[in-house]
Amino acid sequence: MIDVLTVTREGRLAVVELKAAEDIHPLQGLDYWSRVARHHARGEFQRFGYFLGRELSRERPLLFLVAPALHVHPATDTLLHYISREIEWGVVGIDERWRDGVRAVFRKRPRDMELKIDPRSRNCA
Repeated sequence: MIDVLTVTREGRLAVVELKAAEDIHPLQGLDYWSRVARHHARGEFQRFGYFLGRELSRERPLLFLVAPALHVHPATDTLLHYISREIEWGVVGIDERWRDGVRAVFRKRPRDMELKIDPRSRNCA
């Protein structure tokens, strides 16, 4: 099951994986994303009546991983380095009091996580 599948104002599909607490499978959303991308490439969402009246972009879906800021699984950052650059993703840490109102306290995107390599030493800077 997908937590949330939505469409942006520009017509791009977006998979939103929600976690209320730390989870042993921090990138379960990547599995959801791959299924959505496959169905989207086949034109199945519009053929089966999803998002009526909206023209869907041909671009691949976006992926958002959302969790309370202090409960983002510690392995998430490491695993995110291995996601294909073709997948646009974002991690959103929300305030721990999210039941009283959702407020983002941090965001990460691929460009925020790029490793800087020193070509002389081959070490991460």
